[in-house]
Amino acid sequence: MKKQLQKMKTTLHLDEQYLNFLNGIKERLKSAQIRAALSVNKELIQFYWELGNELINKQKMYKWGEQFLEQFSKDMRRLFPEMQGFSVTNLKRMRLFAKEYTDFGKSPQLVDELPWGHIAVLLHQIKRRGGS
Repeated sequence: MKKQLQKMKTTLHLDEQYLNFLNGIKERLKSAQIRAALSVNKELIQFYWELGNELINKQKMYKWGEQFLEQFSKDMRRLFPEMQGFSVTNLKRMRLFAKEYTDFGKSPQLVDELPWGHIAVLLHQIKRRGGS
């Protein structure tokens, strides 16, 4: 029985149709993983832009000072301990993102295809070159 099982395994792996099937599934899975990662990134960037807008609006409306960001950061990290991204520095980046990309929510933007770290670098480049 053991020899038959070994022979069957060897035969399957040598079979060209099986190898083609296996490679096709592998490529489809890789493609699905990439699409899923891009979709997650797009949603996260959209969320960061929306949160940045809300932070700006709430601070204006209620005249909350910079202490608001510290408290909000602390509360978000307490509520979502498994997540990163709610440091005061990152919250400031979200506000800057919303301020610099005012049309983000109105029309399709390629910026939502970039990772957040790349967006943060671009925002700091804009700021250093005399942007807002």
